[in-house]
Parts: sequence; C-alpha cells; structure tokens
Amino acid sequence: MDDLVYTKHKKPQASLVENLEPLSHSDLPSLAQLQEKQRNELLEIAQVRYGIKGSKVDVKLTPLRIDSNMNEAQVFKILLTAPEHERADQVLYEMAKGNLGGDMANRILSSLALLSQFKKIKVEK
Repeated sequence: MDDLVYTKHKKPQASLVENLEPLSHSDLPSLAQLQEKQRNELLEIAQVRYGIKGSKVDVKLTPLRIDSNMNEAQVFKILLTAPEHERADQVLYEMAKGNLGGDMANRILSSLALLSQFKKIKVEK
C-alpha cells in the first residue's frame, strides 16, 4: 500500500521515473491542434443540440437572417434584435448551420456575456 504521507527521504519509485522519461515534446499536441480540436467539438455539440446531426429537433428561436458573409459587427447588431434569453442559443445555432465560424462565435458569446455583466452593474449617484 502506498504511503500517503510525504517523507523527506523517500526516493521516487523507479517505475514512475521510467514512464516519464520516454515522453518527448513531439508527443504533445500544439496549441493550434488543441484549438482546432476544441472548435470541432464545439461544432459537433451544437449540431447535435439543434438536430443538424443526429435525431430531428424542433428549434423554436426567433428567425434571424445571419449568413456566412457577415462580419462580427453585423452579426452582433442582428443578435441585439433577438430576445436576450435566446442570443447565446442563436449564436450556437448559426454556428451549427455553418453561418458562423467557431472563432467568431466564441468572440460574440464573450461579448454577450460581458454585456450581460454590464447590465447588472448599478450606478450610484
């Protein structure tokens, strides 16, 4: 049984040291690879959530006219016309349909989160 108490003179187990040595930096994924994997997973989650991939789902969101040619400011301006409680879902839904890229969707969601935090701030006179 392993001793869970730290002792100053305890030597490291040989098997643990041997397992750590073969790891090299080439085995670790790059930041770009991790970001791409994260974007793909987010896209897949959104597609499954809104029925684009998998079983059919009835999505009842306010219809917005967002397309892939729009820039971030244009998309954000259209999103502000939607009910506040739907905005994050609208972004994920448009990303799942292919109208928004993962990076742009992430920036818009971050901006929406900041906007909601600003609304909570009370200004004292």
